[in-house]
Amino acid sequence: MSPLLKDRAVVVTGAGRGLGAAYAKAAASEGALVVVNDVDARQAQDVASGLPSAVADSSDISTWAGAQSVIDRCLETFGRIDGLVNNAGIVRVSWPEEASPEDLKAVVDVNLLGTAYCGVLALKAMSANGGGAIVNVTSGAQFGMPAVAGYAATKAGITALTYSWAAAYERTNVRVNAVSPDAMTPLAQTLAQEFPEVQAGTHSPESNAPAVVFLLSDLAREVNGEVVFTGGNRLALMQRPRIGRGVKTEGEWTPAAVAELFATNQPGNS
Repeated sequence: MSPLLKDRAVVVTGAGRGLGAAYAKAAASEGALVVVNDVDARQAQDVASGLPSAVADSSDISTWAGAQSVIDRCLETFGRIDGLVNNAGIVRVSWPEEASPEDLKAVVDVNLLGTAYCGVLALKAMSANGGGAIVNVTSGAQFGMPAVAGYAATKAGITALTYSWAAAYERTNVRVNAVSPDAMTPLAQTLAQEFPEVQAGTHSPESNAPAVVFLLSDLAREVNGEVVFTGGNRLALMQRPRIGRGVKTEGEWTPAAVAELFATNQPGNS
């Protein structure tokens, strides 16, 4: 059987360690030509040097110029870009009232804007080259996690980007999906050390990689706009957010009427 990603050119951001390294190695094991991106140049090189066909890249994807640099590195080295794994991310741990503007900006710049920048540039290149696949990396933190509110907000934004890009390209050969991994990574360890009461990742990074390879491959040619929860032996699809069943009133809503409704039967419950 031919490797699933034979000769596909794939960029993996934040691939110097943890989940990103696992994704890069899994893609390479299925024949992909990989750009291993990480701002830590040594870590990127260490991963790339262990793969059969890979190059290291230390561009900072939190800037437009840096994102352009890593996409260009793929185009210049391999002649095209067939896949992008938007994995790069950072976390700043604090309770909401202790968050600093510097920390919030850093998290948004890397996690949300970095994903958006790389994605927009990859979508442009993939459209010109006849197709491709983007896999964004979101997190279960998007449902609310007290010590990393800024991080959680960026991950919710990444899920929204996934849905929006998938809808925009649904009648093309470009597919956009996301994974929400559960893994014991350096990022998860940081969270666990600071706030032991907050459950962090428990599974190996490698156990999350098969779903990413699947989404990059032709096996997922009909899959678009999905968020896949991964980790260990678990796999689940996220249901898209939707507005629940509404409640109508005979006249106009007043604060008192809303309060009465919440006291008896909250709106949106089915």
